[in-house]
Amino acid sequence: MKIVIATGRQAHYRLPANAFVRRGCTVTLYSTTPRSRMRGFHPAVRNRWVPAPVAIFSALTHARTPLILDELDSTLFDHWAASMLRDCELLLGASTSSLATGRAAQRMGGTYVLDRACPDIRVQQQMMVEEARKVGGTFRINSPWFIERQVEEYERADFILAPSDYSRRSYPEYLRKKVVLTPLYGCSAMVPRAPKPFKSRFVLGVVGGEPLRKGFLYLLQAWKELALPHAELRIRTSNEIFTYPVLKYLLSEQSTVSIVSYITDMKGFYADCDAFILPSVDDGFGLSLMEAMASGVPSIATRNCGASELLVDDRDCLLIDAFSVDQIKEAVLRLYESSDLRNRLESNGPKAVAALQEGGLSRPHEEGMDRLLHAIDERKPSK
Repeated sequence: MKIVIATGRQAHYRLPANAFVRRGCTVTLYSTTPRSRMRGFHPAVRNRWVPAPVAIFSALTHARTPLILDELDSTLFDHWAASMLRDCELLLGASTSSLATGRAAQRMGGTYVLDRACPDIRVQQQMMVEEARKVGGTFRINSPWFIERQVEEYERADFILAPSDYSRRSYPEYLRKKVVLTPLYGCSAMVPRAPKPFKSRFVLGVVGGEPLRKGFLYLLQAWKELALPHAELRIRTSNEIFTYPVLKYLLSEQSTVSIVSYITDMKGFYADCDAFILPSVDDGFGLSLMEAMASGVPSIATRNCGASELLVDDRDCLLIDAFSVDQIKEAVLRLYESSDLRNRLESNGPKAVAALQEGGLSRPHEEGMDRLLHAIDERKPSK
């Protein structure tokens, strides 16, 4: 099968690209990322450069561009990729930038598969507007025409790839039927750390770049109410967290909370933690949870984190509901007080992650790709 993957940034696309190659497909990546900067892709994956001027400018300057420019850039990339498309039997297109390319593939008789790592844009943006309101900030809402364009992608696509059932449930019922679950999990590079002794100092770690989606409001409220002696909360995130007045205030009044803006060695970060938490309110997958567990850190995650669907509560980690200060407090207190629980999760976490890997590959993602190809094969008219 001749497959084209169209995406402005390489992101997680080495996973499906390499999976397609292993299944004997010819794969070409249409991307703004030049071949010299492609990381982890199989040598057989071809590359065709497609311009996206705003994305290139942002990558070079690290500047935050106006949202309307990002939207126009995605649209430009899409139309440019569509004009270049040739001989495509399957188009795997990134959400927000593959409507025209998907149509072009379908005109050639190919299958259009939309890759959407997040929930339905309508549900997600409504949630983020509400979360921003709670912390005294604003959320950059997409233009109505751009949201409509994304919804048209859902409608036009033959299949939608989703990383979790959490994301799948966000779509209307008639769209859920075309969703194929393909967890965005590659193999973790983390290895179990040396056993962490039960000491007087308790360090709870969290990793997440987007404060609204990661549920930091509920974590900071819970941490304040717990007021645990000899305990520290370390948040690996960007300085964006200080732009929200409520979050800034909660940070200013808690000396036991530290913000870590940059880390060169994530293994060292996890090794220093007695426990880890991912309090996400919106997380299509949540790779940091798998990294922490693979490192042997007793972990907590919400059920709005897609990775939680691959784990067993109270065996592999502790699972809680999103938006719940009380459940965060209860789970953290359990780990703070119980050395037996921490030892059990410290032992079981790496085993749970290892069970998801087979022969150096991610079993959940490989199974998802098989489901996709099987579904495509079933749609073909019988001869």
